[in-house]
Amino acid sequence: VQLYNNMSIEEPSRSKTELIHLTYEGNFQLECTATILKCQTVESPTITKEEEINEGKDHVVMVYLDRTTMHPQGGGQPSDIGVIVDESQGILLKVDKVGKIGGFSDFEVVHIGRLMNVSGNDIVDHDIVSFSPGSAVSVSVDADRRRLLSECHTAGHVVDSAMFRCGQVLPPSKGYHFLDGPYVEYRGVIPPNERVELLQKLKVAFKELVDENIETSIETLDAGEAENVCNRLAQNFDLSCYGDGDVRVVNVGGWPCPCGGTHVASTADLKERNW
Repeated sequence: VQLYNNMSIEEPSRSKTELIHLTYEGNFQLECTATILKCQTVESPTITKEEEINEGKDHVVMVYLDRTTMHPQGGGQPSDIGVIVDESQGILLKVDKVGKIGGFSDFEVVHIGRLMNVSGNDIVDHDIVSFSPGSAVSVSVDADRRRLLSECHTAGHVVDSAMFRCGQVLPPSKGYHFLDGPYVEYRGVIPPNERVELLQKLKVAFKELVDENIETSIETLDAGEAENVCNRLAQNFDLSCYGDGDVRVVNVGGWPCPCGGTHVASTADLKERNW
């Protein structure tokens, strides 16, 4: 499995991680306690700003927990960053990526980063000091980054709702909620001579949805309920990948859809940064 700086790792036996952010309350929870399931230390090439591989090696630590408040990269949204702290040993993992190993529903969450002491200094000898299975740790999400990514993801859903208000019920094919240029793609055709007018209508509809201060809802439904809720207006979502399992449905601006990402509490939360 390749996860970090083109680094390949051996896939460990899986242990399911509880993703706290999937509930409505958990979506806003930034801290939790957890238990270490396992820990791996691997060598990764040191990457310079010019993305050239140096001769030295960085030790990358990969931590698996029984539960986490951190959102793993997926669904078009980057991962959270933050810290995992073991107070009993005076060490922490500075997490700069959270990923998934496994399939769509059968996966394990891995937290990747650098091992440091609580004073902020890198730990060199990982054979002597590291996280131990069974140890209790605290998990903290970087609040500023979580807020920004949540706004970005919610803004993408508001575009979906604005499209519907403008009479364009097209199946979404991709949501890219990264900060370097977020966008939403749809399947279908809009005649060239209608595109300028539609863009202006979308801008108006987007602003109206933000001004209306519509609360976000998050709920977990069985496959049948999710099918009725998400496809009641149009057959826009293929939920077959969920099988008979539960589906997390996020409703933003009155537009429900399956989603595993993080969101802000209301469309009005997009005002401050003028999304």
